Amino acid sequence: MEQGKFAYRANLEAARKALLDRTGSKYAGSTAKQQLEQQKEGLMRPKARPAPEMSGGLSEGIGLALMEAMQPAAEETAAEETAVKGEGLESSLRPEPRYATEFKGTYKPSGDLASDLEFTASIEKLSKKRGISTSELYKVIQGESGFNPTARNKSGATGLFQIMPDSAKELGVSTGQILKMTPAQQVDLYDKYLGRWDYSSKNRLGIMQAAPAFANREPEAVIYSKGSKAWDQNPGWRELNDGPITVRSINSYYARQGK
Repeated sequence: MEQGKFAYRANLEAARKALLDRTGSKYAGSTAKQQLEQQKEGLMRPKARPAPEMSGGLSEGIGLALMEAMQPAAEETAAEETAVKGEGLESSLRPEPRYATEFKGTYKPSGDLASDLEFTASIEKLSKKRGISTSELYKVIQGESGFNPTARNKSGATGLFQIMPDSAKELGVSTGQILKMTPAQQVDLYDKYLGRWDYSSKNRLGIMQAAPAFANREPEAVIYSKGSKAWDQNPGWRELNDGPITVRSINSYYARQGK
């Protein structure tokens, strides 16, 4: 039995070598003479590999030998293709760094407000009431006013949170009054502003600042089209490559503050 086993292996190797030596190809066929010799030894390569329950002993012949010879290379190629596809899929699902909208890490106020205990206490209070991290609140203030409670831009937006004149009027105050408020009072006014728009902690504050009416829209929703007045005035809000201003790009702007 052992002798037949070694003869079987030798015949397989001889047949495999004959095939490969003939044309240099893994898939080269046998000559008529080789086929005759292989038939005599029971090594004729079948046209199709038989099912496992139908095969046995020497009937699998050179087909199995060649399959085994080619298997490592095929598996390596398949693994490489899978890795490439996997990497491509991961890359397609991985958001651009610019579009990260989560407020991770710890962010502190700067300037005089860092030591204003009344201000920081009001931030803590708002954070707990609305389910907003203090870092997110501080980043929004950084992005809006750079922690300057008397900041005012050309459009009339005023204070730490840059509240617009129309919004101030809806809240029962004027932008002139906001300028006279303490930082803590401005935080309390901002709490009122969030309540005006039925703020939910599932939303980011960025969109609440820029376009609260879009708070529950999908990330790709266009808020300001390219070339519009708001688009011209807010380059930091734009999508990559100077695209339109969207819910996602606005939230991303505020999330990037302080980095």
